[in-house]
Amino acid sequence: MKVAVITGAANGIGLALSQAHLQRDIMAVMVDKDSAKLNKEAEQLKSNFPGKILAISCDVTNKDEVSKLAQQIEKQLGRIDWIYNNAGIIGQLAPVWDLNSEYAQQVMNVNVYGMLHIIQAFTPFLFKQSSRSHIINMASLYALCTGSQTAPYSMSKHAVLALSESLYFDLTRLNKPVDVSVVFPSFTDTGLLSNNPEGNSSFHEALQSLLSHSRPAVDSAEHIMHEVEQKKFYIFPDKEVKGYCEERIKALLLQDNPHINNIEKLMSALIKRQEARAL
Repeated sequence: MKVAVITGAANGIGLALSQAHLQRDIMAVMVDKDSAKLNKEAEQLKSNFPGKILAISCDVTNKDEVSKLAQQIEKQLGRIDWIYNNAGIIGQLAPVWDLNSEYAQQVMNVNVYGMLHIIQAFTPFLFKQSSRSHIINMASLYALCTGSQTAPYSMSKHAVLALSESLYFDLTRLNKPVDVSVVFPSFTDTGLLSNNPEGNSSFHEALQSLLSHSRPAVDSAEHIMHEVEQKKFYIFPDKEVKGYCEERIKALLLQDNPHINNIEKLMSALIKRQEARAL
């Protein structure tokens, strides 16, 4: 049976990816730091997919835990076909001058170094497999454009894009049997905001409202899997993200000010609405 390893599997796109693979008769290794939520979701799925789920609690920022995770999967299952680096947090939402540096570092630790830990721990095993495998890194629309009050998250997702492209070149140059993709989802109905370190703000509440009315995670998961099957490197579950990228590149080439995209306009309007309600 083929095996998919999915981090951040207790919520959102990670949980949807787990379900989608199980429905295709693929073993799902569900990985998440939140052991209570992970076990709850895994138990519910096991009734429909007995023997096809392995739930493992792991903090991807802890290099030793990630190393043990890789060893456990190799020993128990003996193969890995897909690794979805999906674990991520949005962190503190605030203007740059108000950011807590520790909170910003936490975002980088989870979104970037956590992904790097997974890649470094698993690639030795992937390289010696007889079958080809695929690493899928979850970026964001904020890897291709930026907005107010999202500096740490945008920084981390820009780094995910750079990491993914560098990984592609390294694997290609050395002819390793591993494919790579990087995904740029737009707003999706997920639990991304559940770990906001400073509670709710007008921006946080506006963003939460937008996420709750966004595209279902299962739709994004199905699109991602389809594109992975086609061996696409850049994956756009939401077509409008290409437009954000084009607008930014145009501003760069014209040496203009950063383009105020529709996401930034929408978020500004939502913030003003939330602030007016608070008066």
